[in-house]
Amino acid sequence: MLSREQVQFFDEQGYLVVPDVLDGSDLAPIIAEYEEVLAGAARELFASGEIPSTFEELGFADRYVAILGEFPGLYRYLNISLPLSNDPLPPEECRMHAGPAVFDLLRNDKILDVVASLIGGEVRSNPVQHIRLKPPRSAVPEMVSGYSNIGVTTWHQDHGAVMDEAEATDMVTVWLAVTDAAVENGCLVVSPQSHSAAELTLHCPGVNMNVAAENYIPEAFRDGKPIVALPVKAGSLVLLNKYIEHAALDNTSDRLRWSFDLRYQPVGQPTGRPAFPSFIARSQNNPDDVMTDWRQYAAQWEDARKTMVGDGFGFPIYEQNRWLANAGHPAC
Repeated sequence: MLSREQVQFFDEQGYLVVPDVLDGSDLAPIIAEYEEVLAGAARELFASGEIPSTFEELGFADRYVAILGEFPGLYRYLNISLPLSNDPLPPEECRMHAGPAVFDLLRNDKILDVVASLIGGEVRSNPVQHIRLKPPRSAVPEMVSGYSNIGVTTWHQDHGAVMDEAEATDMVTVWLAVTDAAVENGCLVVSPQSHSAAELTLHCPGVNMNVAAENYIPEAFRDGKPIVALPVKAGSLVLLNKYIEHAALDNTSDRLRWSFDLRYQPVGQPTGRPAFPSFIARSQNNPDDVMTDWRQYAAQWEDARKTMVGDGFGFPIYEQNRWLANAGHPAC
């Protein structure tokens, strides 16, 4: 668990690097699972004529880059949350992955010990979560170059991604490096203490949440703020306050950068994404409420997916209007 000094640093600065939390035995199952997920996607896309080959002779990183170059929508097969759309989606666009290794990662005791140091022992896994597989910049198809899970991650605050219901929720982002994250391949950057006002900075609206550019803090509101780069080794965590301003550098290297965004909150507080499922990952008060079966986790997401490809939820799952109102702002 975190030391008193680490907790104090997080509270004061709005972020904290926790090195070497997970080791190879923790990461191996998630890497193996994703090799199978990518292989399955390749077979399906080849069978449907979307790609000219399954590229099975390539290793994971090269295979991912090769398939992405032919089919920019590959990310839909790999993400650990459903697409953000307030309208019903066709089945081919409404995909995600919810496998046993992902579920075990979300419940990893080493991660939960760190999280509990900040929010206590009643921990809920928040559904605002992502996998970020970032190829070298030169290999990113133009149509998804502004999509933060593949290309550029612009300056933003994580609280801007949830509904107003989560205004008082003590959400913590756990950014996990699966591969080494260095300056040259796109590590995180933060502005220390930019969380201190505990409010959202003005964000400009992106072009299209599902395809291209996403909401971002304009340069006029970033001017003069300090920037700290956070290179970390695989298995390390970066903890982020929900109001800390952060981004990721471009991947100017020749290698893939792989990370997960996992988010946690105290049990009993709103998630800010009510349409998507969450689960209790740890509870000292009610241990029987802790979800332990990955199949239950996957079934919850499958129910949400069926709703999205059916009539839709009938209520917004993402409040994009708060940023659309800023479209005419001079800074945007």
